[in-house]
Amino acid sequence: MDTQVTVIGAGPVGLTLAMDLAQRGIDVVVVESRSEDEPADAKCNTVAARTMEVFRSLGVADQARAAGLSDDFPTDVLYCTSIAGEEIVRITQPSRNERMAGGTHSAPGFLDSHWPTPEPVVRVSQLYLNPILFNHARTFERITLLPETTFVSYADQDGCVVATCETKGGESLAISSRYLIGCDGGASSVRRQMGVKLVGDAEIAKSRTALVRCRAIRDLFPGKPAWMSWVVNPRTSGTVVAIDGEELWLVHRIVLMSKDFGSVDRDQSIRDVLGVGPDFTWEVVHHQDWTARRLVAERFRSGNVFLCGDAAHIWVPFAGYGMNAGIADCMNLSWMLAAVLKGQAEDRILEAHERERHPITEQVSKLAMDKALEYMERSQNRTIPGVIEKRHFIGRLLRKRIGKQVYDINAPQFACEGLNFGYYYDDSPIIQYDGSDAPSYEMGSHTPSSVPGCRMPHFWIDDDTSLYDVLGEDYTLVSFDAGVVVDALVEAARARGFPLSVLHCEIPDQSDWLQTGLILVRPDRHVAWRGDTLPDDVDNLLDILTGKRMEAA
Repeated sequence: MDTQVTVIGAGPVGLTLAMDLAQRGIDVVVVESRSEDEPADAKCNTVAARTMEVFRSLGVADQARAAGLSDDFPTDVLYCTSIAGEEIVRITQPSRNERMAGGTHSAPGFLDSHWPTPEPVVRVSQLYLNPILFNHARTFERITLLPETTFVSYADQDGCVVATCETKGGESLAISSRYLIGCDGGASSVRRQMGVKLVGDAEIAKSRTALVRCRAIRDLFPGKPAWMSWVVNPRTSGTVVAIDGEELWLVHRIVLMSKDFGSVDRDQSIRDVLGVGPDFTWEVVHHQDWTARRLVAERFRSGNVFLCGDAAHIWVPFAGYGMNAGIADCMNLSWMLAAVLKGQAEDRILEAHERERHPITEQVSKLAMDKALEYMERSQNRTIPGVIEKRHFIGRLLRKRIGKQVYDINAPQFACEGLNFGYYYDDSPIIQYDGSDAPSYEMGSHTPSSVPGCRMPHFWIDDDTSLYDVLGEDYTLVSFDAGVVVDALVEAARARGFPLSVLHCEIPDQSDWLQTGLILVRPDRHVAWRGDTLPDDVDNLLDILTGKRMEAA
């Protein structure tokens, strides 16, 4: 079997990569060991705004937003002594109905109402997301999906990667392609064959996790239910996530690092989190013991083989950014692969993928780890006094004091504006920098900027049209000054087959970030160059963008 790109793994990262490549005219084969009907993992329950922007471009955002929780189910984050116990503090977030009341998906009054995006965050489980993406991928003629097919090995030589796979029936299948991408998770077989090690922090936290079916759990909440409930009491600490808001719930119980998993009784720890007695019953759909880690692959590429997602990095599950970081990986890589395969750029531009993504992965994963450790240090059950569960004055006072600390630490992870929009590429060989420093960012905040390497700030063209809806599939020169002539760049790009469109825009109302009349935006929505007029040597700029002239790392 011959194709242009082989993707190993049909999780959200692999499927998104395949769909974006196919949308760019590239043939893709996706290899997945699981069957189509096998349920996906339920641990990932947040689709970040940047990821939703990608889904919008692929035509699947509305399906993702409509899945999982009911329209009126609150996506609040609750901190409590147990599900049936006392509320400590609540981070209020909108239900789908409340979110959509904003018209452009930005209902006012919530922590993320001001976010510069056409597609705010969605709380939906991978249990529902993966089938949506899989079925949508079926609609792309250029994608061949091979479920129940196991990747065995690859050979990379003479500009061709041959992947050897095994079908369900035990037959050997060889897939030849120009590039192979490992999106096969934390235990990646592709990464192991590459000989690439994961380095970082091997053990940060431990958890026993159960996906349970029980309609009675919703009735345990004394007040309004919540999408995610963090429980702290003297007996245990853990989390309960509403998967469908009715009968499916994901229950995490924290295991102290000094203890074995077996030291936490599976059923009693669930009762302690829920706040129920021995007569309360549920069905365990799936149970897993796991260790939270912060590990990053030493490198993301070997020859024509690349790593994306958990195959490249394993994050602490803080701020819900593990899967979303993988989507960012593949969207960074996809357009580069397409440009090379279509003869629009040199193979050397692919060096930019690791130059750009590896530092960001290290930086953001450490930020998430530090925040997670800060929360665990303050909330581990060995430091929680029993009075926190009491309804008398001292109990209420303690809950109020702890609640403020918990809110201050955790509000940024559930409205992580900085993680979504703030990161930038400051050492890329295919970006023309102008000497300006990109603004710093925190987990919960960022400053929109058009400094090269930053995400092109979002604004609305009209009430229903996002800037990102009208940016081209390839490079787009956005002009805010109709008097500037850009013909020289357009003609030079056309002469060498470099895809470039020009978009004329009015200056938006909020434009503190706009310092130049021209901004060149890459296919992944990051700024590649800016200026008030075209550079004197437009061919030099195009040489940088296409990899003909690259600075050494």
